[in-house]
Amino acid sequence: MDIGLTADVHSHILPGVDDGSPDFEHSVAILTKLKDLGVRRFTLTPHVSISMFPNTSPDLRDRFDRLLAQLPEDLAKLSYHLGSEYMVDEAFSGIEDRLCYPDGHILIEMSYYERSREIKEAVFNLQMDGLKPILAHPERYVFYQKVFDRKKGVPELKTLCEMGCALQLNVMSLTGAYGERSMGIIRWLLENDMYSYIGTDVHASGQIDHFREFQISEKEMEKVRQLARNNESLFES
Repeated sequence: MDIGLTADVHSHILPGVDDGSPDFEHSVAILTKLKDLGVRRFTLTPHVSISMFPNTSPDLRDRFDRLLAQLPEDLAKLSYHLGSEYMVDEAFSGIEDRLCYPDGHILIEMSYYERSREIKEAVFNLQMDGLKPILAHPERYVFYQKVFDRKKGVPELKTLCEMGCALQLNVMSLTGAYGERSMGIIRWLLENDMYSYIGTDVHASGQIDHFREFQISEKEMEKVRQLARNNESLFES
């Protein structure tokens, strides 16, 4: 099934900065595969975290410019934007130069295994700064999977949405790669229209080969296609 993804809002294509693409050649391979799937707009969102990937905005901008300058002609004519995926940790509130989407959204995440104690405060403060937070891949967080209830879902995710935090689904998650509870969260969030966007979160070209092996119904797929259409709005300044 095709989700109609033309604008990717979450990827780790910028080479040599995190656990994504290791070099220019691999970045080209990823971009080529996504182009062949119909993606024409790309937001590159390298990790920023104090403990693992202490990237700075000036360095990321420099690497981004160098990547674009080297792209082959067929890829260079596509649209690119630089963002970041910010870990909500003890250093997050001190970052002043933040890389956001053109429309003012900003991508945040937590550790997969431990909930960030600062998450609600971060969501509130970002909005006070005039930014619009997007929480990446809520279906992948193990601590949410542990408390997931088929009827109640995950109460904190509902609270975050009510606070004004958008949620972003990963394409790879739709394949069932992260287990039954992850799929349960996906179905609950889709049913309750709590996702706003979808991204590849691609780290390696081989992942893309599995992007059509979805474990959801056609009804759920139509909601996923709407998320893909929503992505376009993030590029509007």
